[in-house]
Amino acid sequence: MEEAQEFEWDSSNLRHLARHRISRQEFEEAMRGGPVVVAFSNDSGEERWSVLGMTRNLRVLYMVYAFREDRIRAITGWNAPKQLREHYYRTKAH
Repeated sequence: MEEAQEFEWDSSNLRHLARHRISRQEFEEAMRGGPVVVAFSNDSGEERWSVLGMTRNLRVLYMVYAFREDRIRAITGWNAPKQLREHYYRTKAH
C-alpha cells in the first residue's frame, strides 16, 4: 500500500461502498491491516489495485482503489467469495 495512509472520501465513493454494505471504517481497517494484492490494472488510464483485506470483525473484503495524489481513493468493494477468502488466509499464514 506504499506509504499512503490518507484516504480520499466523497459522497460518491461512500454511497458506492454502502450499496455493498461496506462502511468507510471497514474499508480503512482492511486497507491498514496489510492487504493482499490480487490484481493491478491500468485500463482506464488510472492505476487501480485490487486487494483482499480483513476488518476487525473478521470480514474479508475484496477492494479496488486508486492513488490520487498521495491519498487512497476507494473505487469499490464487496465481500470476498470463498475462493478468495481462502487465498487471503493462505497468504497471510505464511
